[in-house]
Amino acid sequence: MADEQLAHEPEVEHGEGLVLTNDDVEVDVTESAEAPMDEDGNAEQDAGDDDQMEFQDDSIAAFYAHRASVFCVSLHPRFPDPPIAVSGGEDDRAWLWNTIDGTEIAQLSGHSDSVVAVAFSHDGEMVATGGLDGRVRVWRRHGDGWHTWEFLTNLEGPSEVVWLTWHPKGPVLVAGASDATVWMWQLPSGNTMNVFSGHTGSVTCGRFTPDGRKLVSASDDGSLIVWDPRSAAVLAKVADDDTRFALDGGITSLCISPDSRLVVVGGAAGGVRVVSVANLDTTGGVSVVGMLNGHAEGESVESVEFVDLVPAASTGPFSGPTSRTSTHIVSAGTDGKAIAWDLTTGKARGEALHDAAITKLVVHPHTPLFTTSSVDHLIRTFDARSMQTVGVQHGFTDGVLDVAVGVDDGITQGAETGGVGAYAHATPPKGYKLVGAGDEGVALVFRLQ
Repeated sequence: MADEQLAHEPEVEHGEGLVLTNDDVEVDVTESAEAPMDEDGNAEQDAGDDDQMEFQDDSIAAFYAHRASVFCVSLHPRFPDPPIAVSGGEDDRAWLWNTIDGTEIAQLSGHSDSVVAVAFSHDGEMVATGGLDGRVRVWRRHGDGWHTWEFLTNLEGPSEVVWLTWHPKGPVLVAGASDATVWMWQLPSGNTMNVFSGHTGSVTCGRFTPDGRKLVSASDDGSLIVWDPRSAAVLAKVADDDTRFALDGGITSLCISPDSRLVVVGGAAGGVRVVSVANLDTTGGVSVVGMLNGHAEGESVESVEFVDLVPAASTGPFSGPTSRTSTHIVSAGTDGKAIAWDLTTGKARGEALHDAAITKLVVHPHTPLFTTSSVDHLIRTFDARSMQTVGVQHGFTDGVLDVAVGVDDGITQGAETGGVGAYAHATPPKGYKLVGAGDEGVALVFRLQ
């Protein structure tokens, strides 16, 4: 994984010394001094020849209860102990299930339209589901084990829920809605803490800063707002009337640096913007410090994430920022491209490809690895240092709509039976497990070999 050639690359902690200028960052991939690297020779060269291809299934477990498109999936923050996933779908239901054998733990019902967002609280004691019916429903663990969950409360207010996120340090839940509002509740009481109004279009994405002190949201109206979560006051707003920030079609994705000083947004028409919020607590100003152009024009940037090029010494169950440094990101779009960017130079390090639109990108915490799901039926894992393929997972017969990554628990099962069979504890664990959500109505579990 290109360890030797990058052994002398220095690590920059928390963006110290990061200086971005307009000349540095306003570039196109084709102008990058470091040309994108090609994918390795193990790519699916015959993907278009259906007559000569045999169906391949690498999954080690499967969850079949949805029987309709599975839109979202998330793993317990202490995964793999417990080895629990939550998924939501077109069947108006969400489920908690065991990733070892695919058995049901609890059905999370009560929605009257598709469940499009699911999320565990920071400590894993609660789980929330959000639907196109405008409902947010919350369950909590009951008793000493992890196999009994009880319904806690139904939260109403939004029109259609677009996304959910929990506060990184406490039982506070936030939902973004299609009616241009953001709602925040205190749990377990379910009391509404704040309603944030400032966008004029659907609020497409949002997150707390890693320190938990600010809330950031973005909309398809092209605006980015930084909020004070306590008072719902607007601390800063950047809109499409700023020509350096303007993104045709609005904003589709965002991420926040681990030091809470940078916000990166991806646009519906392929652009990526970097915004500094480092001075909010002093001068109160924000500034656009990066314009990254590399995705195909008119293709949506579905995910952006910060990534570490120098891996941590150890891995384990993790809840919190997925990177330690604020100098590199990866973006992924419906053009099938994943692009690694160096924010200190504003240039692309390289790119990797799917044969169709990428639907989600997730970073393996504190490593250079990231995994993508795609409409091409595949899940791929890449190394951001070289953009070479680390693994390809097969098993879906339709598009993969979401993917989650967790630490491998060392439990392996019979792939020849779709994971339904005997399993044994293997030592040591092999790294990571991947869980994908399929448009054909199944969620599959894979091991990254």
